[in-house]
Amino acid sequence: MNRILGFSTLGFILLVAFYSNANYFIFGHTFSGDESASFLTIVEMMKIESQLAQKDLASNATIAKEHAEHIGEHLTANNTKEINERNPRLATELNNTLTDFVKTFDSAKPSESAVKDKASNLGDVISEVVSARIDKQQLDNVTVKALVVNDLVGETLEHYNSSLGMSEASHDKNNTSTSNSTETPKIMDEADYQSAQAAVSRAIDLYNEIKPSGNANSTELANALNSLKDKIDSKSPFDQADKIVDDKITPMLNDMFKLKLAVEEDHGAEAEHASSGNETHNK
Repeated sequence: MNRILGFSTLGFILLVAFYSNANYFIFGHTFSGDESASFLTIVEMMKIESQLAQKDLASNATIAKEHAEHIGEHLTANNTKEINERNPRLATELNNTLTDFVKTFDSAKPSESAVKDKASNLGDVISEVVSARIDKQQLDNVTVKALVVNDLVGETLEHYNSSLGMSEASHDKNNTSTSNSTETPKIMDEADYQSAQAAVSRAIDLYNEIKPSGNANSTELANALNSLKDKIDSKSPFDQADKIVDDKITPMLNDMFKLKLAVEEDHGAEAEHASSGNETHNK
């Protein structure tokens, strides 16, 4: 009897050790603030595209479908792998729920109630994914949120650039150009234009959540973000919007939140953050 009990005890210890090691491998990857900010930006854009898809459904089903399809385009294989590291069930559920939402728009006349229900399901899964993927400390971290503001500004430029039918080559050329064109450009892709408008609006809202008091540049940065929004809303030439980012928004984000961002030609969320030496500013 004692011998049987001895084996049972040993088995229990080994079992606990196995699951402890398994948990280590599942949760062993600690994501940096930069990685968390990039992921949160993806989540913000997925929410934006979902909301726009619902909003456009009644007036333009084609544009609504574009927004729905854009949701999945923000996720990469690496993002899915990261989610799977934390919670394999959620990785599968996110993929299935997202696919289910997009397929709803395959119908010639998608049901508004069906789209609303599936969007709600997708939103619930995304919220679970964020809780599993991002540590609470980073969710509340001001530096991480400031990086998301920067990335949303990048998404704004990227979508505005695309909405004007501009290639990456023309974008790069524009960044080195001294063009003073005041001609109102023509919007070639309405879905991208709407995404640009929504992205800058969300950047403004998020900045207002973390805007430091008593900082000389605090109001100036808020004004610069609103100026960027005005340029997008008034369909100003791309280089005018880009200049606000280069000359004001990026430098002031760097100054106030110590982000150490490089001023790059590509302001998209996929551009790397200067991760070394980022300071933590807890709210």
